[in-house]
Amino acid sequence: MAFDDDDDNAILHPAKRAAGEEADEHEDRAPDYRILASMLNKKGRSSQEVRKGEKDFEEHGTRVQEDALETSRRVMDEVLSYERHFTEDNWVRAWYFPDWWVSEQASEICEGNEKIDADDLLLEDRVAIVEHTKRFPARLLGRVVPGVKRKYAASGQTWLLPEEALFLVERGSMELWWPDLKLDEFFPPLEVEGEGEPPKSRLTGIEDDEYTTGIPLSLQGAYAMLIGYPGERGKVPLARFQVYSTLKRAGFHVMPVKRGFKPEPQTATEGSQSLWKWLVSLISSGSRNRNPPSLGPLVRPGLYHSYNPIFQQLAIIPRHKPTTRSSVHADPDDPFRIHYNVWKAEGSFRKGNPPPPDFRVCVVDTRDTAFPTLEQITALLESTPYDPPPPIKPGVPAGNVGQMHLRLKHGYRNVLIAVVDHGIISFNRFSDAGFSEEILFEAFDDRVRNAAEGKKGPAKKSGHGGGKRGGKRGGKRGGKRGG
Repeated sequence: MAFDDDDDNAILHPAKRAAGEEADEHEDRAPDYRILASMLNKKGRSSQEVRKGEKDFEEHGTRVQEDALETSRRVMDEVLSYERHFTEDNWVRAWYFPDWWVSEQASEICEGNEKIDADDLLLEDRVAIVEHTKRFPARLLGRVVPGVKRKYAASGQTWLLPEEALFLVERGSMELWWPDLKLDEFFPPLEVEGEGEPPKSRLTGIEDDEYTTGIPLSLQGAYAMLIGYPGERGKVPLARFQVYSTLKRAGFHVMPVKRGFKPEPQTATEGSQSLWKWLVSLISSGSRNRNPPSLGPLVRPGLYHSYNPIFQQLAIIPRHKPTTRSSVHADPDDPFRIHYNVWKAEGSFRKGNPPPPDFRVCVVDTRDTAFPTLEQITALLESTPYDPPPPIKPGVPAGNVGQMHLRLKHGYRNVLIAVVDHGIISFNRFSDAGFSEEILFEAFDDRVRNAAEGKKGPAKKSGHGGGKRGGKRGGKRGGKRGG
């Protein structure tokens, strides 16, 4: 049994560590909720960095440790019970209508409307409608369904996907409400056929008795409504939402990809070759050993002026060459398919007409998924568009190792697989690397050519220097003889 008098001071008061060690063990420390509670009590500070406290690795049965743990638990309860307050200026509310875009009225809206692509807009998965659009970041989140006439309900309103709604609720930027009325009572048509005035909305403000039209959902309730299994309509898997929220917090633009998306075929864009390389390729093309003999040396005897024909005769093993056309006709299945397109937070971004994505992300949960097979990876890569690496910059040698590694990493098709292991996310890049396209022996000829030019050296110039040397010698010798 441990007593207070037997405690070592090193246990009660841990030694101070260096700044480098604190940075290395930053992730191994438990959060100190007492610091967070003191920040909440300060006025004018809504959020600050939560510092980490010192963590004991084992329990040693002292009252000091028990009091510290009990204090941390008490403060944690106070932090979790903190009530958020909204004002009229920053209050954004959304209503949960999961079955609207599968109803008969929604089918009537979409039927015959060329502006509405239900698959592209993911209408069946849009479950929340935003009330205050002016205070909502509509440039980055949500979509307004185009072509909805004013005679229909919710015309011109922003609809959210489950991951978008849950992300805003989790960060405290929006409240999600469960409605007690129908959608056309909240957002009535702006125009009516025939005579008469359109009905008025029954929406209430923040200061009114808003509980007559619905009730707000807690964060736990929002998770229960919006988190589901893969393929479940109007819900998002937990692993996929964790990846989405991580990318959004990092500042990326993220948009989901509709199921069964197939990229349009593209043509390869090869870099323009120089005249010298074109002539060399014509000369050396006839020396390729397409059908090597069964006996004898692979390299035929002869006089070779470069390494290219030698290595071309040694290349007898068939190699993979990335092409624009897909060789696998099978469509990628869950979970190995593209779930999100991701853009860097640079320049202007438009949801309606986004540029080609910087990354394509596939989300995989380790609890129910094993390592992908070659067929799954091939089908996943071929579901992405042909995206060759940039050509070699002028002036950069062909055998530059750094540039070669960048081209191999980028590949001709690439995808990021986000592996979620019980909340821990790791991003792994898979690419169709063109190893056969990186011709290393061309650098040997460049080195030999540069070395030969270096041995010759610059040509000697005749002129002022030569005349000075000759005149000095001639004048000196001539003067002696003449005297």
